[in-house]
Amino acid sequence: MKKIWEKKAGTAIFLCVLSVSVIFLLSACGRKKETTYKGMYVYCVNTSETQVVGEKYKLKSKNTEKQIDEFLKKLSQEPADISLKKAIPTDLELKEHTISEAGDLCLYWTTSYANYTGVSEVLRRAAIVKTLCQIEKVHTVEFYVAGQPLTDANMNVVGFMTADTFIDNTGEQAYRQKITLNIYFSNETGDRLKKVPITISYDASIPIEQLVTEQLVKGPEEIKGLTEKNIKRTISSDTKINKISVRENTCYLDLSGDFLNKPENVTNETAIYSVVNTLTNLSNINRVQFSIDGEQNILFNDQISFGKPFETNLDLVEY
Repeated sequence: MKKIWEKKAGTAIFLCVLSVSVIFLLSACGRKKETTYKGMYVYCVNTSETQVVGEKYKLKSKNTEKQIDEFLKKLSQEPADISLKKAIPTDLELKEHTISEAGDLCLYWTTSYANYTGVSEVLRRAAIVKTLCQIEKVHTVEFYVAGQPLTDANMNVVGFMTADTFIDNTGEQAYRQKITLNIYFSNETGDRLKKVPITISYDASIPIEQLVTEQLVKGPEEIKGLTEKNIKRTISSDTKINKISVRENTCYLDLSGDFLNKPENVTNETAIYSVVNTLTNLSNINRVQFSIDGEQNILFNDQISFGKPFETNLDLVEY
């Protein structure tokens, strides 16, 4: 009886192991092999305009010129995903494009390009450049508007771009880009201004006027990569930006009362015009109207009235 039982038990164990093995093999056979997609994309903009998102696409054309035309046509068509928007809207007109032997692609837009500014413009430009730079013989892309090279908010020529010009944002973070800004800080003695270029990476959803004001509040000691020597802050680091907006080329800037507590040995004019000159250096701003905690009827250190807008003062700039 014992031998019969052991034989049956052994058979049962064998069948159990065999069944598990068969199930495992069937499961492995039924599972698709995961592969990393290495093809091309047509890049689009998400509906909230915070990201550039790619849709898989296979180029049909073989010739470089025809590949450019194919991608441009695709960029002008509605994406398959209804949560995305095409990079080249219907009202954005491309007049022509040329490509050099070196692989520099120039896109010539009509004045319709001026309809897009801020984050909306940056995202669409990123989508177009990232899409076209996938073509083997396209190395860089440059934008022209009404025959003139595209310029940034600081009136600097954007120039040739590559996919690496734009920081990848395929995750959930807000879209980011790099920009060079001119910020006016104080000289060492506090009675003159020095124009200091800084290059930063930032969230493109932030208005450019807010960004430059934030750099002033940070001060030169908090900004990485500055090579300029003998400069110092003009604004108290405790200053808060309550509200900032631009209407008809005037920047309305409401700051906290901490702005009135300027750094020691910095003159009133240096403190005020560091803000004014920095903001009016942007292409869309000609004047700055200050207010402190919502009030305009205020004297800065009992001397300078905030009752009317300020314009650029280059007499204070040290060259």
